[in-house]
Amino acid sequence: MAEYKGIKGFKVQYLDQDPVPTVAGWSAGGNLATARDFVGGAGTQTAALCYGGYTQTPTYQAITEEYNGSTWSPGGNLGTARWNLVGTGLQTAALAIGGESTPVPAFGVQTEEYDGSTWSPGGNLNTGRVRLGAAGTVSAGLAFAGYTGVNTNVTEEYNGTAWSPVNPVNTARHNISGCGTQTAGLAFGGTPVAGATEEYDGTSWTSVNSMNTARQLMGGAGIQTAAIAFGGTPPPTGTGATELYDGISWTTSPATLGTPRSLAVGNAGTQTAALGFGGYNGTSVVNATEEYVNYGEPNTFENIGQVWYNGTTKALKFTDETFSSAWATGGNMNTARAYLGGTGTQTAGLAFGGPAPVATGATEEYNGATWTTVNPLNTARFNLTGAGIQTAALAFGGYIDPGGASAATEEYDGNSWTSSNSMNTAREYLARAGTQTAALGFGGVPPITGATEEYDGTSWTNSNSLNTARRQVAGAGTQTAGLAFGGDVPPFTGATEEYNGATWTSVNSMITARRLLGGAGTQTAALGFGGLSTANTGATEEYDGNSWTTSPASMSTARSILAGAGTQASALAFGGEAPPATAATEEFTITGTKNIKTITVS
Repeated sequence: MAEYKGIKGFKVQYLDQDPVPTVAGWSAGGNLATARDFVGGAGTQTAALCYGGYTQTPTYQAITEEYNGSTWSPGGNLGTARWNLVGTGLQTAALAIGGESTPVPAFGVQTEEYDGSTWSPGGNLNTGRVRLGAAGTVSAGLAFAGYTGVNTNVTEEYNGTAWSPVNPVNTARHNISGCGTQTAGLAFGGTPVAGATEEYDGTSWTSVNSMNTARQLMGGAGIQTAAIAFGGTPPPTGTGATELYDGISWTTSPATLGTPRSLAVGNAGTQTAALGFGGYNGTSVVNATEEYVNYGEPNTFENIGQVWYNGTTKALKFTDETFSSAWATGGNMNTARAYLGGTGTQTAGLAFGGPAPVATGATEEYNGATWTTVNPLNTARFNLTGAGIQTAALAFGGYIDPGGASAATEEYDGNSWTSSNSMNTAREYLARAGTQTAALGFGGVPPITGATEEYDGTSWTNSNSLNTARRQVAGAGTQTAGLAFGGDVPPFTGATEEYNGATWTSVNSMITARRLLGGAGTQTAALGFGGLSTANTGATEEYDGNSWTTSPASMSTARSILAGAGTQASALAFGGEAPPATAATEEFTITGTKNIKTITVS
């Protein structure tokens, strides 16, 4: 019997905009120019301010940077370089409150006001302190708790000119976070490590439900009835945990920071559009910026197999139900090794060089199932890189022991290696893009460099340097459309840059800052995988020419100092340090086509 749906068809939704993802999440934004922690911050996700802080050189900073939703640019310096301060307000009307400057000890009483270009002195706090919390605006500010040599519960209100003491918080503490307004403030977390939360009504503080994860040194944003908290410690290396407050209780979000950290900034953004920047990852200060977006109602959420008509773009669309991505185990290399070079495709890969356990020229070819040992490099070395395909490859740079950094270049014809003209700058830990006759080499050490060179099949020519000099970087793409991502500045970074054949342009960073990673693909469809962050990782990210997204697929063997080859949809990872050095090979495959699709009639 015929069904009604078969006769009449089925209902197609009519929407003014495409559905949005079903979950909230953090994504990478533009990196700060200066990595630092214990900074002050203010503003919104698309118009934020970062000022002061500590670079651990050790140096207190007066630097101010302004964020436009994608990149940071210089603003006016603070009048007093300091760290352990707190901030509140907007990008064009912010407060910098308290903090520590030199000479020490100096529990700061100073307040400065920012007008969008310059800082000017404001009224002093009555109680000088560091690591305090804040809320409000330039003309109606709130400062609470902090450290004066002991934990304090002091609260003060600012009227745009002077601070006045008011009723104290109930729990004395420092390393606290806050948000909201002068008459509806919120204080949460702090040292001693706690999840204690208090609400301020313009007169007094009331203790309310605690956070789910007790912590200190975290970031926060929002208002008293819709707040967000993220990052902080414990654990010792910092957490990426995110919680949302609705005016009654805290709920743990499934979204976590891509770079777990403490000392992250607060008071930038809202609960549904927050910004986290700077901080400390347990090893070093970071410059990573991350943006939080929560797609709440009244948006329509994506469903697999969903079909709708977009009335704005006049297009019939659907969500792909066949898309998936995964890593699968491939055949092991004959020689387990890290610090190697690699190139080619998933079914025709090439591995060369590396220590096993000393410098080697060993070369192997992969056929999609097994590796075969072939003729070695003429110059045994490690920390090198390569470009091209299995039958027309290029190996360059690296480290010769003894001898140091190398500029040696060799060409492979599918049978043997032939020495060619050397690079202009000898270096190791560099990255590559391109082919045997049109290659690109960039980054490396010593010293840490952004130097870029182009190879024409015969010789190397210097080009414009990377904007961020770094070593242990990954690369993808071609000589005229190259991509550089990750690496070590130090600290390690997620900074990403695109090359147009002449100059590099900084674009959105990776979600997880890391070094010694593998890369594959093109400038508009790249893959970054593995590497070393706070530990070896198998995490995989995909780049679409605009931003990075975390792939649900992760390598089975977490590792760094590995090699990569292939495309974004069909990549190859091999070798590396797990530890110890590994011969493991893994193949990454994307099945189907990603994201929302438009139905076309041919």
